[in-house]
Amino acid sequence: MGGLMNEASERKRPNRLQRLRRTVMAGLTVIAPLWITGVVIKTLFGWADGFSAPLIHKTAGGLGYPDFHIPGLGFALTFLILWAVGGLAANVVGRRMLQNAREAIEALPLVRTIYAPVRQLMEAMTSPDKAGFEKVVLVEYPRTGLWTLGFLAGDVPRTDYDTPSHSIFVPTAPNPTTGFMLIVPPEQLHSTELGVEEALKMIVSAGVVVPPSLCLPTEDGPPAGV
Repeated sequence: MGGLMNEASERKRPNRLQRLRRTVMAGLTVIAPLWITGVVIKTLFGWADGFSAPLIHKTAGGLGYPDFHIPGLGFALTFLILWAVGGLAANVVGRRMLQNAREAIEALPLVRTIYAPVRQLMEAMTSPDKAGFEKVVLVEYPRTGLWTLGFLAGDVPRTDYDTPSHSIFVPTAPNPTTGFMLIVPPEQLHSTELGVEEALKMIVSAGVVVPPSLCLPTEDGPPAGV
Protein backbone atom coordinates (compact mmCIF):
# COMPACT_ATOMS: atom_id res chain seq x y z
CA MET A 1 0.00 0.00 0.00
CA GLY A 2 2.77 2.39 0.98
CA GLY A 3 4.60 1.57 -2.24
CA LEU A 4 1.57 2.52 -4.33
CA MET A 5 1.20 5.85 -2.52
CA ASN A 6 4.87 6.67 -3.03
CA GLU A 7 4.56 5.82 -6.72
CA ALA A 8 1.50 8.08 -7.10
CA SER A 9 3.32 10.88 -5.27
CA GLU A 10 6.27 10.55 -7.60
CA ARG A 11 3.95 10.83 -10.60
CA LYS A 12 2.32 14.00 -9.28
CA ARG A 13 5.62 15.66 -8.38
CA PRO A 14 6.85 17.78 -11.34
CA ASN A 15 10.20 16.78 -12.77
CA ARG A 16 13.06 19.20 -13.41
CA LEU A 17 11.98 19.95 -16.98
CA GLN A 18 8.44 20.82 -15.86
CA ARG A 19 9.74 23.04 -13.06
CA LEU A 20 12.08 24.76 -15.51
CA ARG A 21 9.22 25.32 -17.93
CA ARG A 22 6.99 26.80 -15.23
CA THR A 23 9.77 29.10 -14.04
CA VAL A 24 10.50 30.32 -17.57
CA MET A 25 6.80 30.89 -18.27
CA ALA A 26 6.45 32.84 -15.01
CA GLY A 27 9.33 35.04 -16.09
CA LEU A 28 7.78 35.44 -19.53
CA THR A 29 4.51 36.70 -18.06
CA VAL A 30 6.49 39.44 -16.28
CA ILE A 31 8.90 40.38 -19.08
CA ALA A 32 6.63 40.15 -22.14
CA PRO A 33 4.14 42.90 -21.13
CA LEU A 34 7.02 45.20 -20.14
CA TRP A 35 8.84 44.50 -23.41
CA ILE A 36 5.74 45.03 -25.57
CA THR A 37 4.93 48.25 -23.70
CA GLY A 38 8.49 49.45 -24.22
CA VAL A 39 8.36 48.66 -27.95
CA VAL A 40 5.08 50.55 -28.36
CA ILE A 41 6.37 53.57 -26.42
CA LYS A 42 9.63 53.53 -28.37
CA THR A 43 7.73 53.38 -31.67
CA LEU A 44 5.45 56.26 -30.68
CA PHE A 45 8.44 58.26 -29.45
CA GLY A 46 10.29 57.63 -32.73
CA TRP A 47 7.25 58.65 -34.76
CA ALA A 48 6.76 61.85 -32.76
CA ASP A 49 10.48 62.65 -32.85
CA GLY A 50 10.67 62.08 -36.60
CA PHE A 51 7.48 64.05 -37.30
CA SER A 52 9.17 67.38 -36.51
CA ALA A 53 12.70 66.34 -37.57
CA PRO A 54 12.47 67.87 -41.11
CA LEU A 55 11.41 71.21 -39.65
CA ILE A 56 14.30 71.16 -37.16
CA HIS A 57 16.86 70.18 -39.81
CA LYS A 58 15.66 72.86 -42.20
CA THR A 59 15.73 75.55 -39.53
CA ALA A 60 19.13 74.47 -38.20
CA GLY A 61 20.53 74.26 -41.75
CA GLY A 62 19.35 77.78 -42.47
CA LEU A 63 21.23 78.96 -39.38
CA GLY A 64 24.42 77.26 -40.51
CA TYR A 65 24.17 74.05 -38.45
CA PRO A 66 23.30 71.30 -40.96
CA ASP A 67 24.34 68.48 -38.59
CA PHE A 68 22.44 69.81 -35.60
CA HIS A 69 20.66 67.03 -33.73
CA ILE A 70 19.42 66.64 -30.17
CA PRO A 71 17.62 63.35 -29.39
CA GLY A 72 14.12 64.03 -28.17
CA LEU A 73 13.94 67.58 -29.51
CA GLY A 74 11.57 66.48 -32.28
CA PHE A 75 9.36 64.76 -29.72
CA ALA A 76 9.21 67.92 -27.61
CA LEU A 77 8.39 70.04 -30.66
CA THR A 78 5.66 67.60 -31.77
CA PHE A 79 4.17 67.73 -28.28
CA LEU A 80 4.16 71.53 -28.40
CA ILE A 81 2.50 71.47 -31.83
CA LEU A 82 -0.23 69.11 -30.60
CA TRP A 83 -0.71 71.22 -27.49
CA ALA A 84 -0.96 74.42 -29.54
CA VAL A 85 -3.42 72.93 -32.03
CA GLY A 86 -5.48 71.45 -29.19
CA GLY A 87 -5.56 74.81 -27.44
CA LEU A 88 -6.57 76.47 -30.68
CA ALA A 89 -9.39 73.94 -31.14
CA ALA A 90 -10.68 74.72 -27.64
CA ASN A 91 -10.81 78.44 -28.37
CA VAL A 92 -13.94 79.92 -29.96
CA VAL A 93 -12.03 81.82 -32.63
CA GLY A 94 -9.62 78.96 -33.21
CA ARG A 95 -12.46 76.48 -33.47
CA ARG A 96 -14.03 78.57 -36.17
CA MET A 97 -10.71 78.82 -38.05
CA LEU A 98 -10.19 75.07 -37.89
CA GLN A 99 -13.77 74.49 -39.02
CA ASN A 100 -13.19 76.70 -42.07
CA ALA A 101 -9.96 74.85 -42.83
CA ARG A 102 -11.73 71.50 -42.42
CA GLU A 103 -14.51 72.53 -44.79
CA ALA A 104 -11.93 73.69 -47.35
CA ILE A 105 -10.11 70.34 -47.14
CA GLU A 106 -13.32 68.33 -47.40
CA ALA A 107 -14.29 70.33 -50.49
CA LEU A 108 -11.37 68.79 -52.42
CA PRO A 109 -12.73 65.85 -54.47
CA LEU A 110 -10.01 63.26 -53.82
CA VAL A 111 -8.76 64.42 -50.44
CA ARG A 112 -12.19 64.40 -48.78
CA THR A 113 -12.71 60.69 -49.48
CA ILE A 114 -9.67 59.98 -47.28
CA TYR A 115 -9.63 62.85 -44.82
CA ALA A 116 -13.28 62.85 -43.72
CA PRO A 117 -13.60 59.17 -42.68
CA VAL A 118 -10.17 59.17 -41.04
CA ARG A 119 -11.06 62.30 -39.06
CA GLN A 120 -14.38 60.83 -37.96
CA LEU A 121 -12.75 57.55 -36.93
CA MET A 122 -10.04 59.33 -34.92
CA GLU A 123 -12.66 61.44 -33.19
CA ALA A 124 -14.62 58.30 -32.39
CA MET A 125 -11.57 56.51 -30.97
CA THR A 126 -10.30 59.45 -28.90
CA SER A 127 -13.64 60.91 -27.79
CA PRO A 128 -16.21 58.11 -28.12
CA ASP A 129 -18.91 59.88 -26.11
CA LYS A 130 -18.64 62.94 -28.33
CA ALA A 131 -18.12 61.31 -31.69
CA GLY A 132 -21.04 58.93 -31.93
CA PHE A 133 -20.11 55.53 -30.51
CA GLU A 134 -23.31 55.09 -28.54
CA LYS A 135 -22.62 51.74 -26.89
CA VAL A 136 -20.79 48.44 -27.11
CA VAL A 137 -22.78 45.52 -28.50
CA LEU A 138 -22.30 41.85 -29.25
CA VAL A 139 -22.72 40.70 -32.84
CA GLU A 140 -23.08 37.04 -33.77
CA TYR A 141 -20.40 37.06 -36.46
CA PRO A 142 -18.95 35.57 -38.67
CA ARG A 143 -21.31 32.65 -38.06
CA THR A 144 -23.90 31.43 -35.59
CA GLY A 145 -22.32 30.62 -32.24
CA LEU A 146 -19.39 33.01 -32.60
CA TRP A 147 -19.50 36.48 -31.04
CA THR A 148 -17.58 39.67 -31.63
CA LEU A 149 -17.59 43.09 -30.01
CA GLY A 150 -18.80 46.05 -32.02
CA PHE A 151 -19.42 49.75 -31.49
CA LEU A 152 -22.87 51.08 -32.28
CA ALA A 153 -22.17 54.00 -34.61
CA GLY A 154 -25.46 55.04 -36.20
CA ASP A 155 -28.89 54.18 -37.59
CA VAL A 156 -29.70 52.97 -41.10
CA PRO A 157 -33.40 53.23 -42.13
CA ARG A 158 -35.18 50.09 -43.34
CA THR A 159 -38.01 50.10 -45.88
CA ASP A 160 -41.39 49.21 -44.31
CA TYR A 161 -39.87 48.94 -40.84
CA ASP A 162 -40.43 51.30 -37.93
CA THR A 163 -37.13 50.45 -36.26
CA PRO A 164 -33.91 51.10 -38.21
CA SER A 165 -30.92 48.83 -38.57
CA HIS A 166 -27.64 49.91 -37.02
CA SER A 167 -24.21 50.56 -38.46
CA ILE A 168 -21.67 48.69 -36.34
CA PHE A 169 -17.92 49.29 -36.36
CA VAL A 170 -16.07 46.05 -35.61
CA PRO A 171 -12.42 46.80 -34.75
CA THR A 172 -9.66 44.29 -35.33
CA ALA A 173 -7.42 43.03 -32.52
CA PRO A 174 -4.95 44.14 -31.34
CA ASN A 175 -5.14 47.33 -33.45
CA PRO A 176 -8.57 48.91 -32.92
CA THR A 177 -7.94 51.73 -35.40
CA THR A 178 -8.61 49.26 -38.23
CA GLY A 179 -11.69 47.14 -38.75
CA PHE A 180 -14.81 46.86 -40.83
CA MET A 181 -18.39 48.06 -40.83
CA LEU A 182 -21.54 45.96 -40.63
CA ILE A 183 -25.19 46.97 -41.02
CA VAL A 184 -27.12 44.77 -38.60
CA PRO A 185 -30.86 44.58 -37.75
CA PRO A 186 -31.48 45.40 -34.07
CA GLU A 187 -32.91 41.95 -33.37
CA GLN A 188 -29.50 40.45 -34.20
CA LEU A 189 -27.63 42.60 -31.68
CA HIS A 190 -27.20 42.09 -27.96
CA SER A 191 -26.60 44.93 -25.53
CA THR A 192 -23.69 44.84 -23.08
CA GLU A 193 -22.82 46.72 -19.92
CA LEU A 194 -19.34 47.49 -21.25
CA GLY A 195 -18.00 50.98 -21.65
CA VAL A 196 -16.03 51.86 -24.77
CA GLU A 197 -12.78 52.00 -22.81
CA GLU A 198 -13.34 48.51 -21.36
CA ALA A 199 -14.05 47.11 -24.82
CA LEU A 200 -10.90 48.73 -26.24
CA LYS A 201 -8.77 47.19 -23.47
CA MET A 202 -10.09 43.75 -24.36
CA ILE A 203 -9.46 44.31 -28.08
CA VAL A 204 -5.94 45.69 -27.60
CA SER A 205 -5.05 42.75 -25.34
CA ALA A 206 -6.33 40.34 -28.02
CA GLY A 207 -8.94 38.98 -25.60
CA VAL A 208 -6.60 38.41 -22.65
CA VAL A 209 -8.21 41.15 -20.54
CA VAL A 210 -11.86 40.13 -20.22
CA PRO A 211 -14.07 42.67 -18.39
CA PRO A 212 -16.01 41.00 -15.56
CA SER A 213 -19.24 42.64 -16.75
CA LEU A 214 -19.10 40.90 -20.15
CA CYS A 215 -21.54 37.99 -20.43
CA LEU A 216 -22.53 36.11 -23.57
CA PRO A 217 -26.25 35.62 -24.17
CA THR A 218 -27.66 32.12 -23.71
CA GLU A 219 -29.94 30.34 -26.13
CA ASP A 220 -32.86 30.47 -23.71
CA GLY A 221 -32.04 34.00 -22.56
CA PRO A 222 -33.89 37.23 -23.32
CA PRO A 223 -34.46 38.17 -26.98
CA ALA A 224 -31.80 40.07 -28.83
CA GLY A 225 -31.97 43.79 -29.27
CA VAL A 226 -30.38 47.10 -28.34
